[in-house]
Amino acid sequence: MTWSVKELVAWLNEIERTAEQRGKFDWLEIPPTASATAIQEAYHAIARTRHPDLYRQLDPVLLDRLVRMYGRITAAYADLKEPEKCAAYLRELRGPRPQTAPPGNAPVMSRAEISNPRAAPITTPPAASEPAARVDRDGALEPAHQMNARALAFYRRAEGAQRTGDKAAAVLQLKMAIAADPKSTFLRAALMELTRR
Repeated sequence: MTWSVKELVAWLNEIERTAEQRGKFDWLEIPPTASATAIQEAYHAIARTRHPDLYRQLDPVLLDRLVRMYGRITAAYADLKEPEKCAAYLRELRGPRPQTAPPGNAPVMSRAEISNPRAAPITTPPAASEPAARVDRDGALEPAHQMNARALAFYRRAEGAQRTGDKAAAVLQLKMAIAADPKSTFLRAALMELTRR
């Protein structure tokens, strides 16, 4: 059951207005006390009414807005469906616990950083022993150094779709990547390049 265009536009206007204040549970329209089953049910309920594939006939500008907001919903669900990530997020919502100073000059790391070293964006500065950045054959930075892990996953799917000749799917995956990492100039340039062809 899809929504009418009027309902969808009203929802988009509201969700875009409050996007920066929304937490992961807010994106799924559920309370932080929701169970794993409730998290999954909430995501699927949203997908049944607001998934971008249901609205392919929309004006491209409106569809782009929907893709960006749905990407935020998907990102929230991806974190909340993983029990460890969900627990870490709930701890984050409750606030930091006081930490004792580590011995010597060792940096203080949160439990989330220790248990999930991939949680940090790929764009973090490399360690002193690593090269500053990897470059591809043309001398450009590799995509992994220009976006976070979730955006990179969407980018790789876009590459796969492009290799098979499915331009529409590639564009959609790039838009989802941009929704996951809105500050990536690499992704925006890739989307512009693909849509020009």
